[in-house]
Amino acid sequence: MNPDEFLELAENLVDMGSEQGVTLRLLGSLAVIHHIQDRDKLLNLIDRVPTHDIDFMGYSKEQTQADRMFINLGYEVDPSVAYSLEYGIQRLIYHHRENEIMAEIFLDQLRMSHTLDFRGRLELDNPTISLIDLLLSKLQIQEITEKDIKDIIVLLSEHDLGSESRESVDLPHLLVVTSDDWGFYYTAKTNLDIVKQWLGKVDVLESSMSQDIETKLNEIEKSMEEAPKSLRWNLRSIIGTRMKWYERVGDVHNIHA
Repeated sequence: MNPDEFLELAENLVDMGSEQGVTLRLLGSLAVIHHIQDRDKLLNLIDRVPTHDIDFMGYSKEQTQADRMFINLGYEVDPSVAYSLEYGIQRLIYHHRENEIMAEIFLDQLRMSHTLDFRGRLELDNPTISLIDLLLSKLQIQEITEKDIKDIIVLLSEHDLGSESRESVDLPHLLVVTSDDWGFYYTAKTNLDIVKQWLGKVDVLESSMSQDIETKLNEIEKSMEEAPKSLRWNLRSIIGTRMKWYERVGDVHNIHA
């Protein structure tokens, strides 16, 4: 299955979900690719387009409907997913053996290095999570990878900062998150600096596009620094990095997987 066919399949699953009472929104590189207009140039930057794994955000209240939908489509429920009475079901995994596809649905929250709460936010865009949530999902990664850096560069290459439309990156919402959580702020700021360093290594972008992305990165960082901080943020900033400010993804998955 080529990348375009795989993206179409993922988008069709979102549409089927809407028809059957299952709210699904694409995450990750597939979601970024959906928002690319200048595909030929920017897909060369991304390099690796997923063709087997589909990541969604969804709501835990719709788990029964999700099970029914995917089973009816020929998927099998992953038996390794635990049903924890203490923590609740945090994600669902389905495998289509014939097509070698895995569909994973994170429920209510994306809990990785930091936690993003999606309750009430999945209606902001379709078929993906919102652009700002896509950006935050990358900036929260403690050990950011080359793939994630490239996704951030692509995301900012074609979208302005603002809150006027679905195709704008909602900077005010980013500030709500980073001005209340010092740990998230510190990780995001570190990653913004890493992305700026990477821009100089990207040779498939025109210099004007690289400069535009760097301007956006600087604006995000400046806005984060200048935004008023909560009491919670200020108290945690005193401790700084002397205490771990993020969760290990392996620990999170061990608890919830």
